[in-house]
Amino acid sequence: MLGAAVAVESHPAWCACDPQHLNQCTIDLFQGPVLAPSRATGLGGAFAAYAEGVDAIASNAAAVAVRMPYSTNWFDYDITVGVSFPATFRSTDFDNDGQVGFAYNDFLFYTLGGQVQLGPWGFGVLTDFQRYDVRPAGGSGGALQGTETLGRLHALVGRSFWNGLLSVGFGVRAVTLAIDTTQNNQRQTQLTMNGIGPEVGLLIRPDYEPWRLGATFRAPVNNHIGSSGEPGMQLAQPGSIALPFELELGAAIQVGPRPLNPHWLDPHDQEERVRRQIEDDRELRQAAQRAELERLPDDGQRAARKDQLDYQERFVRQEEDERLERASEALSLERKARYANWPRERITVLLELLVSGPAAHDAIGLESFFGAQLGGSALLTSGQNISYSPRLGLEGEPVPDFLQTRIGTYIEPSRFERRLARQHFTFGFDVKLFSFGLFDLFSQIWRIGGFADLAPRYQNFGVSIGAWH
Repeated sequence: MLGAAVAVESHPAWCACDPQHLNQCTIDLFQGPVLAPSRATGLGGAFAAYAEGVDAIASNAAAVAVRMPYSTNWFDYDITVGVSFPATFRSTDFDNDGQVGFAYNDFLFYTLGGQVQLGPWGFGVLTDFQRYDVRPAGGSGGALQGTETLGRLHALVGRSFWNGLLSVGFGVRAVTLAIDTTQNNQRQTQLTMNGIGPEVGLLIRPDYEPWRLGATFRAPVNNHIGSSGEPGMQLAQPGSIALPFELELGAAIQVGPRPLNPHWLDPHDQEERVRRQIEDDRELRQAAQRAELERLPDDGQRAARKDQLDYQERFVRQEEDERLERASEALSLERKARYANWPRERITVLLELLVSGPAAHDAIGLESFFGAQLGGSALLTSGQNISYSPRLGLEGEPVPDFLQTRIGTYIEPSRFERRLARQHFTFGFDVKLFSFGLFDLFSQIWRIGGFADLAPRYQNFGVSIGAWH
């Protein structure tokens, strides 16, 4: 076990701000629970070193350029869709301040993403969107209720080198936040925030070695606050809103007969030998034709012979193009057979450390911001120190080519002084479904998956749909 959940101390750390001077405070947007695509959450968030597929974009910026073992074409793609239900039950302490002071209603977390790969290059976008209503626990139906809507987007480009031994990626992390209030069925927008920051990542995967190393860094995103401008604002405006920097470091080790880092075969490189042979044949043939035409003394004979040679050349080139196409198809079948013949039995162990930067000295948590105004509670200082979240995940395939399972655990740090961390346990699975393609395009074998994330005063359950490999 990484650690254990511990009882919370009874002495709070009050913020230097007070409810009358919230405009001088910063909202710390740090979120301790893992809110990520299904596979990453099932592994306890330890996904930076695996870094394969669109799901990994949120864990490692280099993931867009990492070629999966099943990727056999020069052009490839991946998509993902998922939904989860954090804070499904009562008695939820989402921000881990040790107090169950709010009721979370209609808490939904969505993910949607896609990526394309062109040879060594990759391009991807992954978005997640969360929305929940929050009101003081035990509040009446007519009490003032806050609604938080938070969206995050990763837009990345990456490139692999030396047939996948090293992959790097870079791009941006964009964040948008809106806070509304509702009372007696009257909704009003209180503030909005939009920001953007760079991120960069890398993955090292030596050919046929059973290990990988991954890392990614995301710069902080802050400020750019805008109020609704409506009269009668019910919430005070904070001075700023900040998402701290993140440094994600991971390692992966795989045991079993299945290779973790097979050498990626570039179709263009494989076809180059056939293509070069055809080009050499064409150059020799053209040289011979020129020599033959030069030996003809009569211009009329030369023109007539050239027409004959050009006519023959069209058919010869057509046959050569067909030969190249047949060779390409044969090489593609060889690459697919290579992947299909690998054994599927394996256990992948993933280790990770997520480092989150500190907030401003006058920072408070989002729930504390709501609490000071909706419930009249005091403000708690948030994010005065760097936070560390160690993570561990294991993944295997107990029923080959049908069922994949994963388990994980991670320590969620508390951003509040004199509050102790809590341990999460995660579980996940994917089940193979059927093959489907729209008008024979984007034909895939599909899968459905699910996961759970359980901790003291917190639960999260979700489902996802994607391609089976």
